[in-house]
Amino acid sequence: MEVRIEQLKVWFETKVAVRIGLWFVVSLVLSLVFFKEFLASLGTMLSPEWIFEQHHAAGWGILALCVIWLYLKRKAISRDVTLGLQPVFIPLGLALIAGAILMPSTQNYLVFQVLAAALGVFIIVFGKAARIPAILLGIYGFGISFPLIIEKFAELPYSVGAIKPLMWIMTSLGYPFQSEGLWVNFTSIGGEPVSVAIISACGGPVTMGVFLSIFALMMLDVPLPPKKAAWIFLFGVTGTWIQAILRLVILMFVGYYWGRDALFSVHSWSIYVVFPLWYLLFVYVYFRQVKRPPEAGGKQELKYLLAGGR
Repeated sequence: MEVRIEQLKVWFETKVAVRIGLWFVVSLVLSLVFFKEFLASLGTMLSPEWIFEQHHAAGWGILALCVIWLYLKRKAISRDVTLGLQPVFIPLGLALIAGAILMPSTQNYLVFQVLAAALGVFIIVFGKAARIPAILLGIYGFGISFPLIIEKFAELPYSVGAIKPLMWIMTSLGYPFQSEGLWVNFTSIGGEPVSVAIISACGGPVTMGVFLSIFALMMLDVPLPPKKAAWIFLFGVTGTWIQAILRLVILMFVGYYWGRDALFSVHSWSIYVVFPLWYLLFVYVYFRQVKRPPEAGGKQELKYLLAGGR
């Protein structure tokens, strides 16, 4: 009996492996035929200059986290795998593939298009097992779209939401700063006149998009009760906004004491210091709110830890 069960297990795993191979080949063919711009741009998009100097690290970071979560949820995905095609999912998969192909190609969405087409194929091949990958793709899509949505629909409010508290802090501390529209003007202690535009991007929509994506991933992996999740979410949104203002304050201090060149030098890398520090604090607060299962001896505790708290 045990031999028979083992044979069935091997047979099932072989069939699944064949389907994974089919999914990979079809997805690759779709990329070669319809997403040539992605393939041509991949080297550039993976270069450190493009990632860090052009501030595209956020998108790759969100994608990397989604891939990690996909790996963590592999057992949950495998439980939904069936060997037969599920006809109800085929139109959905084809629609997603068509949408990815017909979607206007822009640099911000090249990776998303390829992943959407691959997900469409996955839906056709594996049916309801695509539920978690679809959620993760949605989180990634939202994360990279949030800054663009702000830029298109809330440019001025987001900018004002950064300038007002920035000017209040600097003038309250006695610094001779002036604002005119979206511009902040001051003279450094070296006598250099400095003018900087505080646009919506300065208010931290990129880091807000990253935070919202990460919060969604954390809720997917280690969910909180609804009421507690709402309060933690508000705390996180507020903290992410505050860290963006804090970064602007630091930049103004640098500009005032060391001049315009120093300001823009710090501007290029400060986001990679301030946000991670804030997020580490948020992670600590979040996991302090997670209730662990009741103690049931060392074996139960070990099982919980090995499961990563899930």
